[in-house]
Amino acid sequence: MIKRKRIVLIVAVLTSIMLTGATRIAPNLEQAPELKIRVQKIDYPKPLEPLTFFWAKDNEGLYKTIFGPGKTKTTMVMTGIYSNILYEDYETLYFLKHGVNQTSDIYKLEVSSKRLTRLTSLGGIDQFFLKNKSIYYVTNSMTIEPGVYRMALDGKSKVRVSSTLLDAQDKRYRYYIGSGIQTDGLDVYFPLMRQPLPSTGEKYIVQKDDEIEYNWKTAKNNEEQLSTYFFYMKDYMGDADSDSFVFVEHDEEADTTYLHLFKKGNQIVRKIIGWELEPLDILHGWAYFTAKAENLEAGGTFAIRLDGSGLRQIGNNEFLLSDYLGSIKRNLVFKNRNDGTFTIMKEL
Repeated sequence: MIKRKRIVLIVAVLTSIMLTGATRIAPNLEQAPELKIRVQKIDYPKPLEPLTFFWAKDNEGLYKTIFGPGKTKTTMVMTGIYSNILYEDYETLYFLKHGVNQTSDIYKLEVSSKRLTRLTSLGGIDQFFLKNKSIYYVTNSMTIEPGVYRMALDGKSKVRVSSTLLDAQDKRYRYYIGSGIQTDGLDVYFPLMRQPLPSTGEKYIVQKDDEIEYNWKTAKNNEEQLSTYFFYMKDYMGDADSDSFVFVEHDEEADTTYLHLFKKGNQIVRKIIGWELEPLDILHGWAYFTAKAENLEAGGTFAIRLDGSGLRQIGNNEFLLSDYLGSIKRNLVFKNRNDGTFTIMKEL
């Protein structure tokens, strides 16, 4: 369903002190313009034509749903444990199938013939995405040097490519979650960091283990810290195809969230008081997110342009990131975690 690549952040080793040599380049957040969240009741549209999408139910199987103007029909395609379900059309699916001991490999399913083909036999694939008629998959994403590979759609050829493909922006930096920083209150938070990288395109430069370790240590002089307050993995959403990403950080003492919008190297920051945000997606120049008040009774789904303008509410308070299945035909599709019904919100 999701044709774009969702960026994965690399996680550095946990320490209890600030990384030596890191430069803080976070903007003055106190001077950021305030974004006013106003909630109203939104009526959801019905699809004008049947929408077909595939999704996975936890520990049960792969399902197909036809969501139409009339009734909705859902059927099971296969039993098993699946994730990362992608397709360019309704006839060919690509997904991760999970086995014992947390193994995972890429499979292709031809829907009409129900022909299932195993494309990899590695058992350790973290995620993959489709781009330029190829499959890009990632191994060891939680390490300093993740493996990124480009593979033909039939799985018959593969080549290792540069891990800079995991970075949104203009390939000048590697973005990752830095080492833990201990606050005066003895809490530990993990900042969003970046380091400059050589421009190599997709080419993978072979390095010896001692070179990788050496480069990692000496590069700390060039480290830049982007975030100031609490930051979590789910607070980052990147889209390499549009050269953009967003992240949010939350100042708990001031009950203030800061929304950072990056596009082609330019950063816009907006301050939101009394609300917590969760990024959902980046689609056609708009960043989508959920907003919830501190008491959780008020909230909704919103969209904002990547230049910080045009804030609009498109949904109500019932959905979280975990309910979001992806986008299809300019519709955001959600599955209600409580009753299993489906809802669409129109893209802007």
